[in-house]
Amino acid sequence: MNVLRIYSDSQGTARVERRQVPLQSDAQGRATSTPFDARQFFFRETPPGHVHGQHRAPQRQLIFVTSGAGEIELDDGSRWRFGPGDLIFAENTSGQGHVTRTLEGIRGFVHLSVPDDFAITDWPLVEHP
Repeated sequence: MNVLRIYSDSQGTARVERRQVPLQSDAQGRATSTPFDARQFFFRETPPGHVHGQHRAPQRQLIFVTSGAGEIELDDGSRWRFGPGDLIFAENTSGQGHVTRTLEGIRGFVHLSVPDDFAITDWPLVEHP
C-alpha cells in the first residue's frame, strides 16, 4: 500500500514522493500496520470541474480518495493523478502550496488529521517508475 506525500522542501517548494505503508503479518496472516493516533476526521465532496488554486494543506492529514478523479499540480508543472482507493498525505502546511483539480466526476474524500509526531518519513520511500 502506497501513499502520495505532498510536502514542502527547505525552500518552501511543494514536492511529491511516494511512501510505502509498513505492514507485517498478523496472527491470521493478514498484512497489518501498527496502530497510530488520529485527531479528527471529516468528509468532503468537490464538484466536477472544480479547481482549487494555489494552496497549502491546512494541517497534516491523510486523505482517502473515495470517488472521482483529480490531480495535484506542483510549481514545476508536474501533475500527479489520483482516484478512488488512493491515499494522500498532505503536509505542506507552509511554503508555496499546490493546485488541485477535479478531472472526472465528484471527488469524494475522507480527511484524517494526524498528530505532530506522526512520522511518515520513517516509512520506506518508493522509487518513481
